[in-house]
Amino acid sequence: PLTDVVPRRTLIIIAVVVALAVLGTVLALTLGGGDDDKGAEGGNGGKAVASAGASGDTKQDEESGTGTDGSASDPATDGGPTGAPDAGASASGTTDGESDDAGKSDDDEDVATTHQGGQGYRIGLPEGWKFASTGSSGDRFTGPRGQKLLVAWTSTPKGDPVADWKSQEQYMVRSNYQKVRIEKVGYRDWNAADWEFTYTDGGTKYRTVDRGFVVNDHQGYALMYTAKAADWGDDLRRDTWRTLSKTFEPKS
Repeated sequence: PLTDVVPRRTLIIIAVVVALAVLGTVLALTLGGGDDDKGAEGGNGGKAVASAGASGDTKQDEESGTGTDGSASDPATDGGPTGAPDAGASASGTTDGESDDAGKSDDDEDVATTHQGGQGYRIGLPEGWKFASTGSSGDRFTGPRGQKLLVAWTSTPKGDPVADWKSQEQYMVRSNYQKVRIEKVGYRDWNAADWEFTYTDGGTKYRTVDRGFVVNDHQGYALMYTAKAADWGDDLRRDTWRTLSKTFEPKS
């Protein structure tokens, strides 16, 4: 018998060690989820969750601010100031001379249709724009020449959109991402910040403005507007962002 070669006490110790090793393996398999979920979405579903808005492809009306989609596809906003990114030009002034007064719209002639979102917001859509889909990131719209808009919202907005955008930037995973600016902007009387950046998708360079803003203690939105970088200086692109930002009305 084995006990003739190995003392009984040694055999007991070996048995205990083996049992502990097996238990550890079982616990690891049961409790460990790995990083698959996070990794698949760039740290948080591909969204850069910002404080003020509803982020840079995000609706995410959960326990964070609005966010933006940091994925290689189109971004969204979830509860940040929005996020991840910038849906257009800043209201106060932006890099490369981008600006708008961000007040309520006087030019209804630029609006072809008005969309009423399921969340309760309203926004005017220029000619050629249409509602595309709704999902976990928010409501998506498409326009001429590859333009896109993501409207995101949150019921738990954070107080500092700029700080939140900067915090969420670490989750940005878009190809060839380059930040243009993250700054506070004047958008009506709301606490707002823009996150503007460029990225490449399918060989085409795009530019995005993600505007996150806090309407009140329980309402935050993000307007994430994207256009081809080559079209960023065009009048059509400027007029489109102006119309979208000026006609937006939060849930009343």
